[in-house]
Amino acid sequence: MDATQDRIEFKFLLPAEEGELFREYVAGILPVDRGAENGYPVISEYYDTPDRHSYWQKQWGVANRRRVRARVYGRNDGLIPPAGFIEIKHKLDGDGVKRRAALPISALGELSLGKIPTPLLAANRSRADQHVVAELEDIIVRGGARPVVQVRYDRMAYDSGPEGTIRVTFDTGLRCRFDLKPLIPDDPDFHLRVVDRDIAVVEVKTIGSVPTWLRIAAGRFQLQAQSMSKYCQSLERFDPAITKNPLPHQPAA
Repeated sequence: MDATQDRIEFKFLLPAEEGELFREYVAGILPVDRGAENGYPVISEYYDTPDRHSYWQKQWGVANRRRVRARVYGRNDGLIPPAGFIEIKHKLDGDGVKRRAALPISALGELSLGKIPTPLLAANRSRADQHVVAELEDIIVRGGARPVVQVRYDRMAYDSGPEGTIRVTFDTGLRCRFDLKPLIPDDPDFHLRVVDRDIAVVEVKTIGSVPTWLRIAAGRFQLQAQSMSKYCQSLERFDPAITKNPLPHQPAA
């Protein structure tokens, strides 16, 4: 599916064994990501302000909110080449859109210093990339967001294709770290468990109506949509800025 289109997202948390059964079911309907038939690691670096503005916006249910993350892909065996992206997730009244710009992994360090990465400022960047730059100017340069936590997990992904309307991902092995390090594809050096038990975080992204087969699967596998942010969950377990302030003041109406 086209990740730049407005889409509706559903999230399900399943015990690892049940998640595997549901994954096998989905694999019989949707094709696996080409070239990633055995899955791939995802490493993300999430940005926020010192007072965790992005985190609290989600907790308060702010309808119009944005979050920046840097993300790297790649496998040590070379089957998936290294790739770096800056992504801005924009949630508006329940619908989500993701804007992303590709750039060399080595350039991600500039963003962590509060600068727009030099490759994004090249004159030949696309209009979409220029839009990303404008948002980074707002969130990073003027807003002061900086890296807060890095998260790693393993993903299996199934997609209806560029012209399709649904994508389903299965994320397992969630780990995080707050001792921020340069982003390296397939880096195993993550030792903090984001959740206590082994679970599969299943995300379903759809453009338009939910397909019939997924409605049927919801009953068969007793799927119950839940809100779970890998970023927020990591902060709630380990970040003093959150754990020491469990009852924040609500914003004025």
